[in-house]
Amino acid sequence: MKHLPRPVADLICLWHDLALHPREVLLNRCHHQWRGAGFIALVAVLIVTGVPGFTPGVLVPALLLTGPSWVLDLVGTLTHGLWESGRIWRGVECECCGGEPDDGDDDIEPDDPADDGGFARGFEAWLRDLPTLTH
Repeated sequence: MKHLPRPVADLICLWHDLALHPREVLLNRCHHQWRGAGFIALVAVLIVTGVPGFTPGVLVPALLLTGPSWVLDLVGTLTHGLWESGRIWRGVECECCGGEPDDGDDDIEPDDPADDGGFARGFEAWLRDLPTLTH
């Protein structure tokens, strides 16, 4: 069985996941953005600086290859901003952010190391409670 090259397999998986889980994919694309834009910008710089072999016609395949990914990054950034402000998809979690958007009413409990004696005491108590093996 012949294997696909990694970039081709990644693109197939991305578009497959986009069809199955569009909300999650769009939220995650915000965190992995601008790869397509970077490639297009690199090709454009090579064309402008006159590097041999890089004519303006080279920009067309670059846009065809990375343009859809770049558009997906832009849409992902827009949707992530709307999600973060609480305007869309309140029940969806962003895998990269680690949860639902922050609504600002979380009660943060201050750390009080005097309660339990800290990590070292807790670890010491755990070690004391371990059964010992005797032969």
